[in-house]
Amino acid sequence: MKKALGIIGVFVAIVCVGMSCGKEEINSVLEGTETASDTLAIKLGETITSTAGEQLTFKKLVEDSRCPANAMCIWQGMVTVEMQARVGSKTETFTLTTNPQDPKTSAVVLGYEVTLVNVFPYPGTSIEEVQESDYWVEVTAVKASN
Repeated sequence: MKKALGIIGVFVAIVCVGMSCGKEEINSVLEGTETASDTLAIKLGETITSTAGEQLTFKKLVEDSRCPANAMCIWQGMVTVEMQARVGSKTETFTLTTNPQDPKTSAVVLGYEVTLVNVFPYPGTSIEEVQESDYWVEVTAVKASN
């Protein structure tokens, strides 16, 4: 009995440590730091700034009609986000979308190619109601080839 309680205690400790580590990783990503895969994570309404001063902002969630993870749908749905880039004194607002009829997951903006990698949270993956402020995007931004 003591052995079983000890094993359960170790399991609970591992789960707790694992959950807190995950939150720390997500929080550091949401603060605009680069992830290991060179993607940038930006929370809705936040701006990240490079060391050279370029800025990228996740301005608005335009649409999220993706099929929830816990449902069967006829159509996969799509997600569209509005972003804003600032390089020097120039600012440009643009949208990225996963629309299957006209996917525009990449855009060349002010000399950079910005690509939408993912939008979180994915519908149906949380038991809690998702608020718009919970959204964040993963994007890549690289100098566009001339």
